[in-house]
Amino acid sequence: MTRSKCPSCDYHEFEAVPVTTKTGQEFCLIQCVACGTVVGALDSVKITSVIKNAEKKLARFLANLNRKVVAVCNMKDTRP
Repeated sequence: MTRSKCPSCDYHEFEAVPVTTKTGQEFCLIQCVACGTVVGALDSVKITSVIKNAEKKLARFLANLNRKVVAVCNMKDTRP
């Protein structure tokens, strides 16, 4: 798979930078770490929902994993 590169300096690392416009609208700019060229913008609401969805999925995964660990530990305790 090829790596994404900055169109300005060809660097390959990017960062998300929160920005608020004069009207109060919040965005997250995706920019090159090396030169600061903006390569994209995301609505902050979308980012927040993505993070919240990831948190929910992680919580479900951890709860399921915890149940399995408890079940395995209980199985070991009941062995003669």
